[in-house]
Amino acid sequence: MKHEIYLLPEDRAYAQQRIATLEKEIQDLGVDFQDAFTQSSETWHDNSPFEAVRDKQAMLAAELHRLRSLIRASTLQPPKKKRGTVGIGDTVVLSDGKRYMIAGDWTHKAGQHSDGVIWVSCHAPIAKQLIAKKVGELVELGPVLATISCINLAK
Repeated sequence: MKHEIYLLPEDRAYAQQRIATLEKEIQDLGVDFQDAFTQSSETWHDNSPFEAVRDKQAMLAAELHRLRSLIRASTLQPPKKKRGTVGIGDTVVLSDGKRYMIAGDWTHKAGQHSDGVIWVSCHAPIAKQLIAKKVGELVELGPVLATISCINLAK
């Protein structure tokens, strides 16, 4: 069975905005390429300004391709889950006070703390321990044992 990729709406919007930014940055490199072509050098293969601009363009293009592929392959329908269990898009509060936001298959906020919540991809080891668990269940997160105190469901 093929796994469908799911992005939270916030992550999808960020990816689309980032794609527009990358397209503009790549287009704006035209001036840098023009400058690099007019650089004089003793031989055709000794043009480090051109190589630097080409490398920057390649890095931007790789990120652009990755984000386009991610959006193209993703679905708008969130994965189904059992009622009362942790799933993608939910925020989980643990007995030790930590709060985790379970994102989709990709998130631009992975590992970041935002408003007291740590964002994790659904593929992160922490998320795998939390997904499908219910309030009151014990979870083992490395050396820490905690119970799920609350599940704030996705909207």
